[in-house]
Amino acid sequence: MRSFLVTLSAVLGIEFAVADIYGSRASFLIFPGEGMSLSYLSSSVNDAWRRKMENKLLSLGDTHIYIYSQNEADDVGKVSPQPDWEKRLDHLNNIGLRPIMWLMADDSPSLSSRPLSAHKAHNAEMVRRFDDKVDAYVIGLEVDEYWSSSAVAAMITHLKTLTDKPVAVHMTSKVGGHKKDISYYEHADIIFLQTGWVDEIGEKEFRKRVAEAIALGKPVVVAEYSLSSDSAKARRYGDIACEMGAVGTGNGRNVTACGQREVVQKKKPWYQRYEREIGVVGIAMASAFAVSYWDLPLTLNATESSLQIGVTKDFENSSVGVSLRDDGAVMGHYRFSF
Repeated sequence: MRSFLVTLSAVLGIEFAVADIYGSRASFLIFPGEGMSLSYLSSSVNDAWRRKMENKLLSLGDTHIYIYSQNEADDVGKVSPQPDWEKRLDHLNNIGLRPIMWLMADDSPSLSSRPLSAHKAHNAEMVRRFDDKVDAYVIGLEVDEYWSSSAVAAMITHLKTLTDKPVAVHMTSKVGGHKKDISYYEHADIIFLQTGWVDEIGEKEFRKRVAEAIALGKPVVVAEYSLSSDSAKARRYGDIACEMGAVGTGNGRNVTACGQREVVQKKKPWYQRYEREIGVVGIAMASAFAVSYWDLPLTLNATESSLQIGVTKDFENSSVGVSLRDDGAVMGHYRFSF
């Protein structure tokens, strides 16, 4: 009976933190130093490197981590789906780094050249396995290097039938990439902008490119602007992007405020908030009642705002019982007479 009660309290006590890509803060390029966070799921890196990258990102105040789901380029390391990825993504979430999954790498021609059906199948499998563990998907890194805008549109449209998570597009430097083709963004929820390296373009051009992206009317994460995300210069430019109206950064910043949304969750009546838990509790307690050697009357007290369910055992001069409340509380009671 004791383990039965502990299990029920655990079911009732489950809560999940609200996550969101708006306001996301990442540092996916750290050179010299740890390298690219995109390598996180690569079989070419070990757990010691992963811990080092995690610690670095957390020390920079990051809330998110960019990771590849497939890659063949040697500079990142081979990445292909593995059976332990659920565990790895759960770990990232537990330490406070929400994954943003990039579904295709650049410099991977044998992967990017596969038929559209193969890409749709890969993306569908990533959603099936990881949708509750990631905050967004980026259809690919620098997609204008290897895909047409129509191919990108087809993949995004398909992906959106599978997930409610935001789907983003990342292109080569400048708005519209090297083709200056903004049609790539048409079906995306968010633009992941590559401005060009700030060491080369300077602040005036950086501001111009960020402003041009924001003017398109879609949310913009200024994702790529420096190879040294931990440098003071990169973090200053990240701050500028946030001040201009970006909803996230990918190469470091100092400020916290960066387009975050206020997520308001209206409190539902208990019977809606705990619909699944009530079913579990009801079945479990009914089963316990059926198989028990004792006669355990089931009690239920419910109002619009609360629920309490319990069992009581009566003895000759006393009674013992346990009740479970909808807020997860477990209460025992003992009564006696003399």
